[in-house]
Amino acid sequence: MSDKEIKRFVKERNEALFSLDREKILIFYEKYNGKEARMFWESKPDIVFWGGVYKAICNIKGAPPELVRKSADWLTAHNMTIYVN
Repeated sequence: MSDKEIKRFVKERNEALFSLDREKILIFYEKYNGKEARMFWESKPDIVFWGGVYKAICNIKGAPPELVRKSADWLTAHNMTIYVN
């Protein structure tokens, strides 16, 4: 992947995740990982889907601090770890 492609991917990823719009996030997953990835995430309970989204947000350098706080609070409230090991 070129630097330009990486920058485009990161921009699209951030826009999808930071929107907290489930459909927009699923479209992003499908674009980069295929229909199977979308179907995988669509089949998961909300707590699993949002746990993955919020954990991803907490681990993105430069994510908006208020969104990181909201994500960390949600994860803590659901007894989930904040950081990827």
